Amino acid sequence: MAVTVNRSRLSFNVACKLTNETGAVFDFGISAGTSLRNTNGTYAFDRVWALEDYDLTTAAGNYDLDLYDLGTTDVGAGPGDDNLGLSHTNSAIHAIMIENQSTSAGDLRIDTNVTGAWTGLLPTGTTLDLDAGSFIHCVFGTTGKAVADTTNHLLRLSAQSDTCKINVVFFSS
Repeated sequence: MAVTVNRSRLSFNVACKLTNETGAVFDFGISAGTSLRNTNGTYAFDRVWALEDYDLTTAAGNYDLDLYDLGTTDVGAGPGDDNLGLSHTNSAIHAIMIENQSTSAGDLRIDTNVTGAWTGLLPTGTTLDLDAGSFIHCVFGTTGKAVADTTNHLLRLSAQSDTCKINVVFFSS
C-alpha cells in the first residue's frame, strides 16, 4: 500500500539571553530545520514510526527495536506494523528522535553493544545515557543512514536504575 506524505517539518530551535554585572548582553537564537524533500520536490521518506509515552521498566530488560522491519514490535496495529498498520522494510533512517521524558525516574540507555546494532546514531560498542528530561534528535538528510536486515538494524534501549517514560520517532525509507 502506497503512503503519501502530506506534510513534514523537522526543526530544532535554541535561544538564550545572558547578561553579566557590567551590563554586557549576549542574546542569540539559532534554528535548523528541513522537510526532507529531494531535489525533485518529493519526500525522501515514506514511513514514520512513533512510540509515545511508553513506560520502559528495568524489569523489562532491553527494548530492541528492529529498524529494518519492526520485528515483533506492536504499537497497536499488530506486530511488525507501523502506526498506520503497514509493514516496513527500511533501507535508511532519515531522522530519529529519542526522548527520556522529564517525568522519568531512571536514565534511558541507548546501547550499541549488541549483535546487529544500528550504527547510524552511535558507533559500535558505545552507550549513551539520557537522564530525565533529555532527548536526542538527529536528522540525516535525504540520503539517510543505512539499515540492513540482521546486520545493522537493532536500536537497543533500556531503563537504568528505574522506570523511564519514553518517546521514539523515526522517519524512514
